Amino acid sequence: MKEEKLSKSAIGLMGTLLINNILYMFLNTFMVAYFITLTNYDYKLISIYYSLSFIAIMLTFLVFGKIIKNKNQLWVFRSGIITYCLYILMIALLKEKIVIYFAPLGFFYGIVQGLIWSAAHPLVNEHTKNNTNKFISFKSIISKILKIFFPIIFGVSIELTSFSYVAKIIILLSITQFIFSLFIEDKAKTYDKQYSLKEYVNLVKSNDKFKTIYKICICDGIVNYLLETLIVIVTVMTFKTTISLGVITTFTSICSILSVYIFQYKLKSSSLILKICNIMMILSVLLLFINISKPTIVVYNVCTALFLVILSNTGDTQRYEIVEEDKKIKKDYIVEHQVVCEVVLNITRIIGYTALFIISLFNNIMIFKFLLLIVTIVILIYSRLLIKLKNKNYT
Repeated sequence: MKEEKLSKSAIGLMGTLLINNILYMFLNTFMVAYFITLTNYDYKLISIYYSLSFIAIMLTFLVFGKIIKNKNQLWVFRSGIITYCLYILMIALLKEKIVIYFAPLGFFYGIVQGLIWSAAHPLVNEHTKNNTNKFISFKSIISKILKIFFPIIFGVSIELTSFSYVAKIIILLSITQFIFSLFIEDKAKTYDKQYSLKEYVNLVKSNDKFKTIYKICICDGIVNYLLETLIVIVTVMTFKTTISLGVITTFTSICSILSVYIFQYKLKSSSLILKICNIMMILSVLLLFINISKPTIVVYNVCTALFLVILSNTGDTQRYEIVEEDKKIKKDYIVEHQVVCEVVLNITRIIGYTALFIISLFNNIMIFKFLLLIVTIVILIYSRLLIKLKNKNYT
């Protein structure tokens, strides 16, 4: 499948999603650290916050699926960006009170992400087509370049000023994100079929490739979300400062740029590379299982930067590219495909963060490590599914 140049719309979409990554970095890394500090390392509230946000994301996808398919995707996308700006403003104004209002904030954050991504996923399919791998690879590389600078900037700024002050500055990024969205072309909808999840599920229930993609999404909820939160928790508990968190994130971002450029963009993530990534990730998590310390945390973060990023990017690419292989789904069911992906993904996220809440009640490091061991098993399943899909597509 020949790759073409990225269109103006694809570049505009990439710009909005890159800024979304920076906002995600701030809220899902430094806000977790802020939460933990305010609650004296009690991560029960974090697990509830995220569980509520994932419930809201799933509900938003289910509610807006029909609207996105039959009407304007862009106004949903832009409304998500506007509400994101409002959310960050609320965080800035509430300051330490975010601990009191963590439940409604978590649910509102889920609605924000649901609005953005329910439209963003179909837009990626619509505006990248034969360029999905290039789009995902470029976005990942630029995102990692941004992560070289922003974590240290965030970490130092929060230490020298406050979390709420930095949040006010972040609002400017949200406004820039909206400006990028103005470059995305609003294509006329050409779907012959009305929105129907039931009809779509019946269509793909015997399709092994699509079932594999949904299994990958199930694993993704643990591998790329719960694991990240677990590592932020142990990093903050071990290093104690957001500056250290920023330095580690910056260093690992440099590793990720090299990894994505060489292994994904140049070598196209072969099955052998995916197997190597799988082995290294399992070994790094097992190191943490044996001993949570500063060296093992650094080793894990480096392995994540070099190897997990390849697994994650491969999974993201396959989620979009598989649609291009089926003419009927490409023509009539792109939105339903993305809704199903997100529903199964968020169900797993909710299960994962519920498990985090349960282990927080016991406050026992061995139970925390046991959860890391479960995550290791999921990484193994995740990579095996990716290899299976790769082999089916390219052999």
